[in-house]
Amino acid sequence: MFWPALVTAVSSWWLLTGLALLLAHQSGQRARAGFMLVSALALAALLLVPFNASLETPMAAALGFILGLVIWCWLEISYLLGYVNGPNHQPCPPQVSVWDRFKGAVSTTIYHEACVVGAVAFLALISVTEPNPTAFYTVTVLWLMRWSAKLNLFFGVRAFNERWLPDHLNYLVSYLRTDRLSAFLPLSTAVGFFVTYLLFKNAMLVSDLTQQLSLYLVGSLMLLASIEHLFLMFPVNEAALWRWARENEPQLRAVRAEKDEI
Repeated sequence: MFWPALVTAVSSWWLLTGLALLLAHQSGQRARAGFMLVSALALAALLLVPFNASLETPMAAALGFILGLVIWCWLEISYLLGYVNGPNHQPCPPQVSVWDRFKGAVSTTIYHEACVVGAVAFLALISVTEPNPTAFYTVTVLWLMRWSAKLNLFFGVRAFNERWLPDHLNYLVSYLRTDRLSAFLPLSTAVGFFVTYLLFKNAMLVSDLTQQLSLYLVGSLMLLASIEHLFLMFPVNEAALWRWARENEPQLRAVRAEKDEI
């Protein structure tokens, strides 16, 4: 079960991340049409979760994992496109205190964070007592590790590729620290790898194939999220993994610049 789960997790993570980046760097009608399609898929996923959670088969565990990724993909795209962010869209003023920078950073994303917490709570309500809560576990792991990544970016990292952000979110960079490595980053990364170890260990101990596959899938996702934390420590060209998703970015930037001049 380990290798099929790892291949499924890595390929799904790679594909959905690339599609999210591709859509986030679109503009106008393409972005709106893409978001409507993702919204329809996410709604269908939410409607399928209660039925999926009641099934106790390995195929249901795999489907629950995909459903969780689709729901998370909508949450991420709604943020990257600027549809669900926060009331603050201004860069961080220079020479502000850490607390004021933190409050400003939170206000740039508070609506999105509330939406994510609401989604996690809803998934817990409809599936946590069922035999196959894989979709809930998937979204929960992504939520917690994304919070960890955001806190690390606030406290300090060594490497961050700001080109991940679309132009309309460039103000977020002013709230980040990329000139030092905070103690929180190696600590949170170590915790991530330790939790990955626990998930894999528990997967090997259970005899039920559905639970085993679910734990392996969620553990593989935890492993990928922990490796992403390592990318914040060292200047790795991880963007090369999704070159196909951003190959039209120079043309889009040129079109936007031309519109601004007009």
